[in-house]
Amino acid sequence: MPFSGADQPTRTALDPTSCDSSIPELPQAITDAPGDLGWGLVPSDPIEMTQESGDLDVADAVIPSRQTICPLSIPPEVNDVSISLIEYWFRDVCGLWSQYDSDFNFSRIIAATLWSTSAAVSTSLRGMSSAYLSTKGPHMQKTAISLMKEATKTICSELLVVKSSHQLEMVPLGLLYGLLCVGTSICWLNATHLGIPLLREAKALLYRINQQSRDLSSEEWDILRTLNRSWAYCELLLSMVADTGSFSQYDIDKIQDVSVDQSPTAQLVQPVMDHIPHPWTGVSTIVTRILTEIMRLCRGYRMSLSQDLFTNHQFMFVEEARALKERLLDLHFEAPAVTVETGDQRTPVQHLVNVAEAYQLVGLIHIYQTFPDLADVSDPNNPWAAWDEFVTPLSLRLVKLIDMLPADSGCKMTQPLLCITASTGLRFGSKEAASKNDNLVGSATGDAESIENCDDMLEYIDHLVQADEALDHLTLTVESRSEILSARCFLMNRLEVLGTVLPPRPIAVAKKLVQAIWKEYNNEGPVPGRVHWVDIMEKNNLRSLFG
Repeated sequence: MPFSGADQPTRTALDPTSCDSSIPELPQAITDAPGDLGWGLVPSDPIEMTQESGDLDVADAVIPSRQTICPLSIPPEVNDVSISLIEYWFRDVCGLWSQYDSDFNFSRIIAATLWSTSAAVSTSLRGMSSAYLSTKGPHMQKTAISLMKEATKTICSELLVVKSSHQLEMVPLGLLYGLLCVGTSICWLNATHLGIPLLREAKALLYRINQQSRDLSSEEWDILRTLNRSWAYCELLLSMVADTGSFSQYDIDKIQDVSVDQSPTAQLVQPVMDHIPHPWTGVSTIVTRILTEIMRLCRGYRMSLSQDLFTNHQFMFVEEARALKERLLDLHFEAPAVTVETGDQRTPVQHLVNVAEAYQLVGLIHIYQTFPDLADVSDPNNPWAAWDEFVTPLSLRLVKLIDMLPADSGCKMTQPLLCITASTGLRFGSKEAASKNDNLVGSATGDAESIENCDDMLEYIDHLVQADEALDHLTLTVESRSEILSARCFLMNRLEVLGTVLPPRPIAVAKKLVQAIWKEYNNEGPVPGRVHWVDIMEKNNLRSLFG
């Protein structure tokens, strides 16, 4: 099942892998794709597959004139409006859809290679551009909906052809890319649309390709692994806001590496840091996947509480959370492990390393606030100990990491999820606790006259010590509340800025969710944890793809 594509893609008047705003014409394909990405072959749609044998016919794979053209690759009709929308995608949309944008951006390379031969790709790019433009001018809304519908019709037609074949004879790369394009951008038109029907089909198609991948060369495996990493990011976004249990039947991880066939007992060890940055997962796919499991687990646990499931079932959640926590704590991120730079001046590799570290904090924050018993606290009898010693400090650290990431960095696409998570850890504490602090200070300072009438000199000095300790405690409490308030203000300001540089409709939902979480926190009782951000999101239907 080899990939078939252009022989050493050729760069035309427009370099689609750059962000040049002057665009004389659109490319048929591109050259000089970075060798470090494993792009010995740059696929076009369709991708011919070897049928008689598992060996790759290299000549047929790389020379366009030898391709077998099937109905899936009929070039779409192009007019001036179509050209303008596709130009706009390469100039403005691709960059905000990626953690970095340069010659190394896999998403840009695929789009540039396939847009002129794949109807699924060209219509999807136009749909994405119009969806983003609709946020800047309401008059574009109907056009955007129409173009998204056109892209979806094209995708459905191609998908019907693929599904009618029991065994894939071609890898429909354009179809897969189109599913990812529309599935991840439909929320730009309607923030509460999560794109699940399209993304489910993308996962199923990717699963089929992985199942039949044993004919692929090492270069083609690099392409497939990159696509698998793209899906890992989609699954992370979905796991935060939806039940993705139905996706589990298409578990790519179990078939992702054909070396398992040669060494069925070998333990697969995935590196913590990827040597080549990915435009969606950054520099660590493993932390993305662990975080996905954590998000799915926390959602599942909160749902189990609402459904009064058996205690032993909840115990399984806790044990799984414990294992995920250990896996997360074992991760260590170092920039030198990444051997290829991003090529994007706004987004050095260090930004992606910071995002990986932020994901680690995100996972820990969700684990400790959902399963507080897993926090090794100093006073197990204090219901606020997990928050005071783990959740809030980790959230404040996360805020500092977000502050290190400029709002105009390419990795801005990851920041809505980071901001929401940080917001979930910023509780002020209960009103009862604040009242106790006031009482503590009052009892320690006591009545001045009675203290001065004290006959015992040691007891007299003890009053001074108690008053000093009470005031120290009150000072720490005030400083903590001030720091939390400052962090809250920063997060809201950052979300405001992100709404100007990213598709604004999902950001608007993120802001409403954060405000709803804090409102519930401010009104809760003496025990934390009864109010959980998942419950608030579900109750108010404040869901979108936050990335």
